[in-house]
Amino acid sequence: MFYTIERTHPSLWKEHNLVFLLLLCLQVLRKWLRLGCLPHYIIQGVNLFDGKLSMVQQRRLLQYVNYLIKNDLQDLFHIAIDNLECRLQACGIRRIEQGGEGELRPIWLRYGISLLLKFEDLERFITELTKITHRIQNSNTNFQKGKQKKLRAVVEDSTNVKLTSIAFDFINHLFALHNSSQSSTCSQLPNPAFIEIIRRFQYSLKTDFVSSRLKLASVLYCFGHLHAAIKVLNDAERKYHSKVKAMCVNRFIEGETDIQVFVNMISDNCDNLLSKLPFAFCVRFIRQEVHCAPYILWFEMNRGMTDEEVEQRHTYEKRWMDDAEVDVRPFLHYLQFLTYGGLGERNKQLHAFYMLKSYILNPRNKINIYHRETALNLIGHCYEMEGDYEMALYIYKASLRLDKTNNAANWHLQRVQRIISNLE
Repeated sequence: MFYTIERTHPSLWKEHNLVFLLLLCLQVLRKWLRLGCLPHYIIQGVNLFDGKLSMVQQRRLLQYVNYLIKNDLQDLFHIAIDNLECRLQACGIRRIEQGGEGELRPIWLRYGISLLLKFEDLERFITELTKITHRIQNSNTNFQKGKQKKLRAVVEDSTNVKLTSIAFDFINHLFALHNSSQSSTCSQLPNPAFIEIIRRFQYSLKTDFVSSRLKLASVLYCFGHLHAAIKVLNDAERKYHSKVKAMCVNRFIEGETDIQVFVNMISDNCDNLLSKLPFAFCVRFIRQEVHCAPYILWFEMNRGMTDEEVEQRHTYEKRWMDDAEVDVRPFLHYLQFLTYGGLGERNKQLHAFYMLKSYILNPRNKINIYHRETALNLIGHCYEMEGDYEMALYIYKASLRLDKTNNAANWHLQRVQRIISNLE
């Protein structure tokens, strides 16, 4: 156990991970059985097998340890002594319903825990990236110069071998921000270098699983290239399958880090899952990207109606509440609704609207919706575009029930009320 503790992350040592930790201990024991020597962890030169296990017994034990590991520790639930199965279940440890009914699969736990640790690493990374972006936005220097200065600093850090991987991740994300903010600027010019802008987006698509593609689709929509936008949206929808986990560093959902959430993400091809991590960041538009975002998201960048509302924000909220941030799946269907509407494909537009509403209203998706009030605002705007102002009003009020302050629904509510009064 001491050898295992030395080689594993402290956050894994929780009661609900007991079976997984036992598996790690058995793997260490198997190593020493193969060598015929179990060194005392504290006293150097002492072999704990001496005088306790003969070579024959060691070989028999090695065979059984191999069997336990190969069969995913199923024997644990057949040990009659002390009613072990019931006691394990009382600790929240149960057979994972994967790969056969009632079969205990610690391998699924192992992959699930790997995903959880990667999820936590990505959270820390995006938190730091958010801080950097906020500092650049609020620095005294020009925004473009601020980005270039930070990029140079990160490139210099990349010469440190230990920081190379992290530095390149920061470079990719900062370059993606640089490209989209330039796109926003170019959209206001008479002859924007559109082809060059789109070509550079290819370097941004690896920054995460889906949201980078949605930013590209949003740029294409805002530039009027609707057919190209639909192709990107369809590609994003194919990638956003049922095993994808949304993630956000600005909002917290109770239960989002439960190990079962990550076990449920496991598919048959675990190695491919870990090589292409199925995490989708929220889509975020800072103010310098305003012309890359649909008009309705501009209100999200001005969600505070009064100075008093802005002052109520916590420190971490001040890092992002002047920007627009939306969950991937709602934004995907909202963009489909806009784009299919622009193309005159009414049936597909209505289908996108149905998918948007059903996704938000399905309680099973609660674990993946961090900005529910913004998602409801998107639904409300769809009802507006459909001419159903009473329903839009109802949805905006529902959004306000979630967050009364710092919510763009306050602006939408006033706007729709004026439209209704004018119609009367």
